[in-house]
Amino acid sequence: MAVSRRWRWLGVILAVLAIGVASMPLWLTLPVPPQALVIDQARFLEAGLAPQQVDLPHAQGSRHVQGRYRMDFELAQAPAQPLYLFIPMFSYRAVVELDGDVVLDTGADSLVPGVMLGASALLRLSGGGLAAGRHTLDIQLQAPGIARGYLSALYVGTAQQLAPYHRLRVLVFEHTRMMVLACQLLLLVATLMVWMYRPREFLYGWLFLLLGVSTASYAGLLADIVPDVFDWLPYAFTISMSSVFILHVIALEINGATPPFWLRACVAAVPGACLLAMASGMVPAGALMIGVVTPIMVVSPLITVAISAWGALVKKVQEAWLLLLPLCFFSLATLHDGAIVAGMLDGPVFLSLYYRQLLIMAIAAILMRRLGLSLTGLDGANAHLKETLAEREAELYRLYEEERGEAARRVRSEERHRLTEDLHDGLSGHLASIIALAERGHATGIERTAREALDDLRLVIHSLDIGDRELMAALSGLRERLEPRLRRLGVNLEWSMARLPEISGVTPAHALNTLRIVQEAVTNALRHGPASHIAVRGDTGPQGVALITVDNDGAPYADAGECGVGLQNMRRRAAFLGGTLRVEALAAGTRVTLTLPPRLSGDEADACPEGS
Repeated sequence: MAVSRRWRWLGVILAVLAIGVASMPLWLTLPVPPQALVIDQARFLEAGLAPQQVDLPHAQGSRHVQGRYRMDFELAQAPAQPLYLFIPMFSYRAVVELDGDVVLDTGADSLVPGVMLGASALLRLSGGGLAAGRHTLDIQLQAPGIARGYLSALYVGTAQQLAPYHRLRVLVFEHTRMMVLACQLLLLVATLMVWMYRPREFLYGWLFLLLGVSTASYAGLLADIVPDVFDWLPYAFTISMSSVFILHVIALEINGATPPFWLRACVAAVPGACLLAMASGMVPAGALMIGVVTPIMVVSPLITVAISAWGALVKKVQEAWLLLLPLCFFSLATLHDGAIVAGMLDGPVFLSLYYRQLLIMAIAAILMRRLGLSLTGLDGANAHLKETLAEREAELYRLYEEERGEAARRVRSEERHRLTEDLHDGLSGHLASIIALAERGHATGIERTAREALDDLRLVIHSLDIGDRELMAALSGLRERLEPRLRRLGVNLEWSMARLPEISGVTPAHALNTLRIVQEAVTNALRHGPASHIAVRGDTGPQGVALITVDNDGAPYADAGECGVGLQNMRRRAAFLGGTLRVEALAAGTRVTLTLPPRLSGDEADACPEGS
């Protein structure tokens, strides 16, 4: 509670400081040189009227008066240093004469830019110094017709006494104006870039339009390159009048209300009608400026204040509070400027130039706040998505591990099933034969059958170590087991696998079925031959298929065209491998050809068909 109260007081203090700083143009007066000679009285000479004594500062009684001020000052002795005349503020064009000689004509340098802020001047009174005695200063002011001419008190002194105060006014009246314009142009470009990437945010478009049309009020800065720019100033100010209608639209948008169509149409319709009236000559430009443009620009900000107050107090829109204070200052500034134009206040400084930038910065701050909140929400959504994605990845990884474990268990189960069937179909059959032969007392048959059982067991065990693309190694192992056996039987074995292509997708089941087909072909050659020569060759067939051929020189196989049990098993194994088996009876012997695809495939459940 104490911390919250402390922050609340800090916010109040900062708000008071902000109000004080923002209100400085309303009450702050610039310092004047204290040690210089002050000229604060003059004779005002107006055409057709008798001279009158006036106090300085003085504002002329009419907007179109070109009056002359005459002032006398006396020097007790010739000054040791050159003297300067400092005019803190005048409007709008000044021609200064000293003892009848023109020493300064500000011309367009002050006439056009000074329309909004007035001007300041520091001039040397003589090239070689002034003599002692009385001297006369004449200053003729030319007012543009928008506001009355104005002349402040004058100061005569040395450069050291006057120059710092003149530089301060140059900073306030000239450099500040350029800094404000630069800030506005920077905001203009930044708003345009944001609007280009977020075209659905209409507030950025309205702010860009506000910055663009309000820049027209700086047209006087073009006086150096466009000599007749003063004639175009009423048109420029009329264009900038669109800004007050845009402010209504922006205030409604910030409050969450939809601006009516007629209000949006006024942004272009009202200034357009005034421009058309000026261009056609139906209404004098000065009359339109005084009678239409100025009242609209003075009264409209008060309506915008009411809209923002409604949003802040009634609709409880927090952003409306951010806009309300700058709007109040801007409204006071426009009332101040309207009073100057109406002759109710003296002075040439139009404060709306300053407070308009404060208002634009407040609108930009609101939009940046919205953009920041949007990006913060986007960051939060991204963080949530990343967290959700991490959870999903962890879940997928867990499912993957479970599936991999299940696949490994399934493979082990299938291998056990295959091994069981292989042992059952091969070894168990041989053992049954051994038992039957033992019961009958056939010792020779027992030895032969036991050897066949051992070979079959070795074949099964050897196939377990075969991996992908290792079919050639499996066949080499079969050759090593067949050669001693055939040699003992006096059978010549010719073996050549050099031309056999590499086969992929090989599993232990594939290797075992291939070896059993070749072994069965050799066994049949011995059993049904009897063969004395067996040739096992590997070759490449059409489209890259692998061909394994087993030829023997025994008697032609009588059942080559039929489907015995052994041949059925061999063909079933070939089908499992994705290949085919062909048995041919030759003129002198039999040929068995196994055709395998470049990549093997098959169902492990059918890996070991019954029988051998």
